[in-house]
Amino acid sequence: MTVLAIENTIINGIHVTVTAIVEDMRLLFKATRDEPEEWAPALCTTSFELDPELPMPTSEDDFCNYLTDLDLRWELVDTSDWNLD
Repeated sequence: MTVLAIENTIINGIHVTVTAIVEDMRLLFKATRDEPEEWAPALCTTSFELDPELPMPTSEDDFCNYLTDLDLRWELVDTSDWNLD
């Protein structure tokens, strides 16, 4: 999954938890006879351990690419009760 933007990062020793906008994670429309399913970016979270062999990126773009390359298991963040007004 392609990481588009970082919302939050927590680093505790070698354990990292990231909340980010990830491409194609939320189903907008199911497939119909005439149209394929349509997916959209969504707020997701994941956790992983840092690899001491890999340098930690210093810019957001580099960190997005770093996370994309790790091929992590992203979980949707439930935003259904958020008040956006």
